[in-house]
Amino acid sequence: MLRWLLLSYPRDYRRKRGAEILETVHDMAPTSRGPRVAANLLRHGLRARLGRPASRTVGVWASIFTVACGLFAASFGIWLTWLGSRPLDHNELAAAVGQLYPDKQVSHIDKDDPPAVFIIYGSPLSWNSVSDLLLGDGGEYSLAGLGASFEQLPADSRPLVLAGLRQRLQAAGWTYTEPVYSNAYDCIPDDPRCDPVSIPSDITVSAQRGDNVLDIHINADNTTPVMDFAMTRSTPWSAYPVSVIAFVLGTLSGWCLFGWASRRTEEGHPLAQGLAKFLYGFAMFLWWAPILLSAPQMLSHHLSEPHLRWHPLWEWLGQPTMSLPFLLGCLMLTFALGLAALPYRQPADQTLAHD
Repeated sequence: MLRWLLLSYPRDYRRKRGAEILETVHDMAPTSRGPRVAANLLRHGLRARLGRPASRTVGVWASIFTVACGLFAASFGIWLTWLGSRPLDHNELAAAVGQLYPDKQVSHIDKDDPPAVFIIYGSPLSWNSVSDLLLGDGGEYSLAGLGASFEQLPADSRPLVLAGLRQRLQAAGWTYTEPVYSNAYDCIPDDPRCDPVSIPSDITVSAQRGDNVLDIHINADNTTPVMDFAMTRSTPWSAYPVSVIAFVLGTLSGWCLFGWASRRTEEGHPLAQGLAKFLYGFAMFLWWAPILLSAPQMLSHHLSEPHLRWHPLWEWLGQPTMSLPFLLGCLMLTFALGLAALPYRQPADQTLAHD
């Protein structure tokens, strides 16, 4: 077990001091606790990977990088699990709507399955949509869905339409959320004609049955309510364990990569050190600025209304809306790693000759 924990130390460090560390641990074993010794070995080994023993902040800079690596790795793992989810079936949507309103004829219903799990402007992601993805329209990359709508329902009041919808959902075995009310339109606050109280509200109810999620939208027209349906899939169960495993692997890989670059640049030319630090700092700004902007907004959004399916992790990280800064940060980190990989001249050992 202890020999495996020595893998947390850099290879050169293990070769020089590995036997000494194991001998010291075995001598202390009768008077020390195994878990505590193991934790100390792991902690000191991870710190030794960073080099720069005189630095007090290198651990902080390494943590900033490794946490970001873990988050991006977790989001990529979740994205892969989504690709393996069950495809949407337009027949399921038709059956669900027909079960809820067997006495009504839909005015529109999608009759083709989506071309992919995630789409941008109705099409799968391809080289033709890279410009849209990178230049401000990355938010259009979203989970594909199927839609249906009624142009006109019975001229009941919206509370009666909502009450009837909830009864039908319950009878059909759907689990539904509380309705969410949102303004049908916005007006200029400083305009004297703007009366927020008089703005009609749209109603949205989300329901789930199995791995199907159904979002029902009722418009703000009190005389002829229009109801829209949007069917999507729920988050695959495998996304949760995969995200945890990917986060752990991402953080460990990021720590080892940062430690390697840190040790390499520690003995390098001062100019290379300064340039590598600048590239790293600017890259972390490009990585973390979207996260710090998007995560609070996403948290506020989830707390303000119920969600049967949370937004995917990459949206919390500002992706792919801000994918261009992320890619620029990756490019700068590549240059910084290239500087770390440059060979440097090690000082020759000097021996003192005694006459």
